Amino acid sequence: WWPIVTPITTITLCAALQYYNWVHYHQPFGATIYILALGTGKWIAVCSSWMWWSNYPPNFVMPATLIPSALVLDITLLLTRNWTLTAVIGAWMYAILFYPSNRLIFASSHTPLVVDGTLLS
Repeated sequence: WWPIVTPITTITLCAALQYYNWVHYHQPFGATIYILALGTGKWIAVCSSWMWWSNYPPNFVMPATLIPSALVLDITLLLTRNWTLTAVIGAWMYAILFYPSNRLIFASSHTPLVVDGTLLS
């Protein structure tokens, strides 16, 4: 469920901040600002909660990469200057780019591993 739920939950606040920046400042970078702030907060939580407090390796709780998706959403608004096209095209591309942008990070966890004669996937 991770590749389905994460884009749906993160695009709501991206759209809210993008709307605020577009209406008040006419700047199309609200989604990128939100994703950078979310990533910063997530890394602070990973380092303080998992790595320092419980000594758990951070590569098992690494946050998702949403920056390419947010950039595409902002670029769609910049090029179209239309909320409807941004909602249809930009949101679709935001969700579609989520899994490929995280594929490089999590590709090593998709390889099968043999531990004590048992195949783990």
